[in-house]
Amino acid sequence: MTAAAVPQSISHNLNRARSMLKRDDTIRAAEALVAGLDAFQPQSLPGPVRFEVEVMIIECVQELNRQPSVRKLFENLAHTSKAMIPYQPGKEAKLGSTLRLVLKALHESEASSVRNAEAEREQRKEMLLQKGLGYLDVGDAPRGKASLRVLAEEFGTDTGVLTQIGELFIAHKLLFEGAEMLQHAMETFPKDGKAYGLAAQCYLDLHEFEKAESVYLTAMKNFGRHPRTLLNLAKLYLKWNKKDQVLSIAMEAYKKDNSLTEAKEMVDKYS
Repeated sequence: MTAAAVPQSISHNLNRARSMLKRDDTIRAAEALVAGLDAFQPQSLPGPVRFEVEVMIIECVQELNRQPSVRKLFENLAHTSKAMIPYQPGKEAKLGSTLRLVLKALHESEASSVRNAEAEREQRKEMLLQKGLGYLDVGDAPRGKASLRVLAEEFGTDTGVLTQIGELFIAHKLLFEGAEMLQHAMETFPKDGKAYGLAAQCYLDLHEFEKAESVYLTAMKNFGRHPRTLLNLAKLYLKWNKKDQVLSIAMEAYKKDNSLTEAKEMVDKYS
């Protein structure tokens, strides 16, 4: 009798289980094995087919017992390396019940591992932040910058981290470093409004007017031509001595929000 004679609902799941086990995907393998067992109705199958299915189940259970996570689970529960999932042909319902308990324990173990890994990750992130900040606070800029750049490399894909580092650099008068980090933040998180505001002010302090203008224009492209952003752009043009732009942008800001007295003063002055 060949495996082709085994009902597809059974063979499909048992073959999936064997495939997952080869990839050490223990939980999905156990789930597929349970699905195969649920579809297995021994009394409705001819003896040779039933035997073929039992052989497939034996192979799956043997391989499942070799999985490191299953061995570790039984060692923790039974305090012995010899404990394993038992299977006796004809006792498929009992095996299914055992596997469901094993699956529950494996899921709980996996969730615990994820929580522990996340906690360790957050601890390292906080350690690098505090280490860098500590160095900056005592005036050791080289070590402070080094620690915070490691933080950026490891956790720069976390929302707000790059902007926070840029803000710390600015607070410690490291404007070039702050501008560089905030530029990175804007490229990584185009919708991080705080990064744009900090970057624009940083470039203004550095008298990098073209870069500040670019930040404001990009911000308006991403967030819209908000009155406050327009006012800030007009103030930039005022510092840059571009009076024509001051008037047109200030007028647009004031039309959108007539409570902006600074915009009104610019309009009156340069009209």
